[in-house]
Amino acid sequence: MPSSGPWLLLLGAILVEVCATTLLKRSNGMSHPAYAALALTAYLLAIWLFSVVMRWIPTGIVYALWSGLGIVLVSLAAWLFFGEAINAWGLVGMAFIALGTVIIQVSAPRAPMAEKTVAPTHQEMKGSDQP
Repeated sequence: MPSSGPWLLLLGAILVEVCATTLLKRSNGMSHPAYAALALTAYLLAIWLFSVVMRWIPTGIVYALWSGLGIVLVSLAAWLFFGEAINAWGLVGMAFIALGTVIIQVSAPRAPMAEKTVAPTHQEMKGSDQP
């Protein structure tokens, strides 16, 4: 996959998760079935994208960006669509979250990730010549 591909997939996963959370709020405690179904579908898509991205980007980086950007974007969506207030301390907190995710990203080791990073099974570790 091209070098920007996994990062675009991660951004897509984050945006889909933000949409899912917004739809979940719109479902009013799952009392509106259409919004609830859309939210659940979006969550499934976001988690699938999240799992695909982890084939190329280290888990810690993926999760830091997923959670950090997710918090900020969900807060902004709640302000924009539902009129939920964000006070000065909330903005300071979001700035720290953004700064933290940037620091994690910049300080991450740049070792190439394998296509498949699944740990070997117990049988593979024992070797084929042992019972």
